[in-house]
Amino acid sequence: MIPMFSMLMSKMPVSNRSPFIQMKSFFFILPIFLATALFAEVDKDALPDVEDGFEVDFFVREPHVINPSSLCFDKHGRLYVGAGPQYRQPKEDSPTDYIKILIDEDGDGVAEKVKTFAEGLNCVQSMAWKGDELWVANAPEITVLRDTDGDDVADEYRIIFTGLNNLRHSVHGLNWGPDGWLYFTMGNTWVKPNAPKPIRDLMGIKSDDKTEYPLSKVYTKDTYKKSYHPINKDEKEGGIFRCRAGGHDLELYARGMRNPWDMCMDSGFNWLATDNDPGPPADRIFMPIRHGHYSMRHPWKFDWMGKHPAVAPSSDLFPSVSGSGTGVVFYTSEHFPEEYRNRHLIADWTNNCIFLYKPKWKGALQVPAEEKRKIIDGGVTQAGDLGYKGAKGRSLFRPTDIEVGPDGALYIAGWGSVYGTEYVSKEKWTPEESAKYQGRVFRLRHERPLIAQSKWNTAKRKKEIKTWSFEELIEDIGHQVHVWRVNAQDELVRRGDLVRSELIKTIESNALTETQATWSLWALGHIERDRKADHAEIIRMALKNSDLNLRIQATRVLGENKVIKAVPGLIKLLADDESRIRTAAMQSLDRIGWGGHSKAIVDAIAPESERIAFYTDWQVMRRQLSENERREMLADDREGIRRMAALGLMEEGDRDLQRRALSFLEGSEAGFGAGLAISASQRNFRDSTKVAFETKTPFQIRFTSDGSSPTNASPKAPKEITVSDEMTIKAAIFDGKRRVSEIESITVYKITESEWKDRLFVEGIGGKGSAKSYRANLDGLQRGVLVYADRQYTFTGIPDALAGATHLRTHNDDKANRDAEFLRFQTNLPAVLYLAYDGRTAPPKALVAGMEKTDMMLKISNGESFPVYRRSVKAGEVVLGGNKVGGSGGESMYQVFLSKAGARQTTIAGAKEALPKADLKHGKELFFGRGTCFACHKVGNRGVAIGPDLMGIGKRRDMDYVIQSTLEPDAYIVEGFQQTSLEMKDGRVLFGMIGEETALSMKLVLLTGEQIVVKPDEVKKRVDAKNSIMPASFSNTLSGQDVADISAWIMSLK
Repeated sequence: MIPMFSMLMSKMPVSNRSPFIQMKSFFFILPIFLATALFAEVDKDALPDVEDGFEVDFFVREPHVINPSSLCFDKHGRLYVGAGPQYRQPKEDSPTDYIKILIDEDGDGVAEKVKTFAEGLNCVQSMAWKGDELWVANAPEITVLRDTDGDDVADEYRIIFTGLNNLRHSVHGLNWGPDGWLYFTMGNTWVKPNAPKPIRDLMGIKSDDKTEYPLSKVYTKDTYKKSYHPINKDEKEGGIFRCRAGGHDLELYARGMRNPWDMCMDSGFNWLATDNDPGPPADRIFMPIRHGHYSMRHPWKFDWMGKHPAVAPSSDLFPSVSGSGTGVVFYTSEHFPEEYRNRHLIADWTNNCIFLYKPKWKGALQVPAEEKRKIIDGGVTQAGDLGYKGAKGRSLFRPTDIEVGPDGALYIAGWGSVYGTEYVSKEKWTPEESAKYQGRVFRLRHERPLIAQSKWNTAKRKKEIKTWSFEELIEDIGHQVHVWRVNAQDELVRRGDLVRSELIKTIESNALTETQATWSLWALGHIERDRKADHAEIIRMALKNSDLNLRIQATRVLGENKVIKAVPGLIKLLADDESRIRTAAMQSLDRIGWGGHSKAIVDAIAPESERIAFYTDWQVMRRQLSENERREMLADDREGIRRMAALGLMEEGDRDLQRRALSFLEGSEAGFGAGLAISASQRNFRDSTKVAFETKTPFQIRFTSDGSSPTNASPKAPKEITVSDEMTIKAAIFDGKRRVSEIESITVYKITESEWKDRLFVEGIGGKGSAKSYRANLDGLQRGVLVYADRQYTFTGIPDALAGATHLRTHNDDKANRDAEFLRFQTNLPAVLYLAYDGRTAPPKALVAGMEKTDMMLKISNGESFPVYRRSVKAGEVVLGGNKVGGSGGESMYQVFLSKAGARQTTIAGAKEALPKADLKHGKELFFGRGTCFACHKVGNRGVAIGPDLMGIGKRRDMDYVIQSTLEPDAYIVEGFQQTSLEMKDGRVLFGMIGEETALSMKLVLLTGEQIVVKPDEVKKRVDAKNSIMPASFSNTLSGQDVADISAWIMSLK
């Protein structure tokens, strides 16, 4: 059991407070490496910087809580925190999480009393009150807690759902909506076969389990036993679910996410949520809509931001690839100044900050009205995403959840200094063990006075809500504290006819805030449903009210209550001038059903062009019309109807339509089926190289050479162009003005004289068979890269001496060649040539003549092993025989590698010693040349954003960090930037980073920046590899001076 600390404690000291601190200029960090010891130095008193006019302090901190991840306020206005040692690698006998009540009795901003409300739980990641029930997400369960005797200790534990995912990407974001549904987010880690069917269906879990949900058994705190779900990397698909009170009618609301954390609604019952990215795209901010598919595991199209019409659109990206969105709230309280109200506050765990996010409407989609800014900035820990490297004055500010209190202050749950606790059994979990970790709740307030307790903690709080006046209920129904809204609405609904007339009058008085109006109108809707009324007043509000929010809410209520009488009016609203009304009308017709009104509805939506309304129309259409009806619409005279029918059929798996997407989805962001290939005779050249464009379509290729995206006005591409300068060429296929392909690109690099003298290059490749098309991958040999140019095999084992060698990629189809002179090429410098040969057969003597057999062995993903032979070669021409020269040999083609003669492994100490002589110009040259850094990093407009943008890194990192990250990238790995290992059903093992993933394909980004595509159903097992996506070969390919030069140049970037 978790030790229960004293319920009455002395006030905790809060030193080093710094009110009204001017927020520092801050550059967003894009770290890759986790450079921290398990228990880092921590300045426990340091506070984060805040925007001018604000102050932040500790409301509570360790030892009273460790690693808190969820907050909520109860009906009395008291703060509850979910925390404990469960995260990150629990076992069945691990100590459990707990929920504590934090009480500030004298209003001085410090919790004097901490009471344990519940314990024995899995990792508590979200909480939401409804009446006397505290709903808790502690995956693999959602549990309801009740205190039946008023002693502030839960004595009833009822499991509602079980078998849910593990705590890695788990259940978060519990929110009761004004429609009476409980909404929650769910990450993409696998669920058990006994999970509720809607959740199993999303995850693709086949099971005959007959468990009936919600579960009904009630436990005591002594008999309750949490379930256990081990951590793994079996990623599926994340989504948003909802259920009614009691856990009934569970259903999928939206899907296609990776790890959506928190979500919240604004004053008009519009959702906003965050989703953690799979790596390079950056976390996103999105507005969940019913039936929305947000791209992860999409049936056929990956588009993280949803610009493609087959994918629900997202609103915005976090400003940093390494961001991690956590808590979200919509601020309406009167404490913060006006400019902060009706805005979202969004916590970023890895960037140690709170963003202020102002939305605006673009049609029916919320988008940012201005650039996000930090109102709290904890600074960067110089420890990467998941770790913390402390120092004197460096704040331990790692926000996991945020809530606004009745006093108007923002309360912030703050994680400890390590990613998760070390495993210790429950029996050995002592106060001393707990004291190794930290946890705190911060309070952010403005310099103006907080809302006085006398204003919100009034006499009614001490009375039963059934005795409150109508006015007292209306006051709470619009309050910032969510449970007050929920409880006030429930009480109005309970009173029903007694308050109906007064409620209608109040709603139409125009005297309510938007939040009050939204929740009051939904309360009226619940009353009308219970009365089985005709909803005449709500129909009138939907059709004739002048207030847009009331019209939207009324339109939604009609669908929720399935008011058949309202269908003609809803069809009329499909032609409304306001796209948000049109969207709400279609969502309501989806709830009611189209019945015999299909023709009228289809006619009404034919001209729809607004992004959200159009997406909603075709998603509802595919649920309301049969497949045959929609196939007939593919020949409809109206383009919009053809597109809606096609999109629905494609989402349902019509492969032929997916291939012919271009025929239906016209426009710049439509589905592209035209194939385009760009290739270069030499990616690295001295004088010039030839870039070729190829397509099998009859359409025109257009290209640019300045890195910009091609348009229909860009130059037409010939079959081949000669390039004599470094440049990035982008090209696409156009049918007239319409782009009909994805944009493809290639970057070619001109070798400088200093590089030519110092770096090993391979040129003039030619020979028999396919040899003339072989390409040299300079300094590119490492685990996870492709073995052959005509196979998808990858290297799974590389000897240290070969790491970073130049790989001359052969074709396996050349394995039968017997020519004495099969392959020829030239090197500019003396080199060591390595030849790896099929280990099942001795190599031909003529092939390995003059070579030494080493004890090195290469391994590839099909299970084969290749012993390595080597010999020194002079600068100039090298000639090798065929794989079976002389008549016999292996059944797999050999592989060729070269390294510069005399190269030695570089150490961190050697790089540091070279810093005084660092040459920034040479460092830049290396970065974009031999260092190949630009293949994964973007600097300004150059490079590729697979890894972090390095601009301004000198303001966030020190030189030691950059050097260590270059030479020892696997020492500390950040989640999201590690390799994934895919064990395939055919025996192959692939390594790389998952870039895009749909139901049809998975793009694996290799360490060289190359991509290979596999089918998800070909994957047998998927696990995190213990390797960074950063190449581990630079210690073999760069000298100490090279590393010093690159590091100094990187640190100079502004």
